Amino acid sequence: MSPDRTEQTRATFEHHLQAIFAKDVDAIMEDFAEDAVLFTPDGLLRGAGKVREFFIGFVANLTPEMLANFSATRQEVDGEIAYVVWTIGDIIPFGTDTFVVRDGKIVTQTVAMYVPS
Repeated sequence: MSPDRTEQTRATFEHHLQAIFAKDVDAIMEDFAEDAVLFTPDGLLRGAGKVREFFIGFVANLTPEMLANFSATRQEVDGEIAYVVWTIGDIIPFGTDTFVVRDGKIVTQTVAMYVPS
């Protein structure tokens, strides 16, 4: 894989994380292509409008405690793929996301997490 492509993916991924921590939906959406696809445990979301709706709800539910306890336990970036395994302590002991980034935009994201009841 091209080192330039890997670095572009890494930069997009890092900006995405920063925007989530800032709870800034507009900044989050800067990283997504208009025709992006987001796979969630609740189903597939297609297009920037649906992705935006997801992140509006997502950041609204992020508490200061959750942000303080977030830890990425594994991060890998290779070419246009970024992969992260993460935890938010006892609140969400396991989560994982995979991103496909083309031309600096997320075109596909998957998310899965275990939330104890």
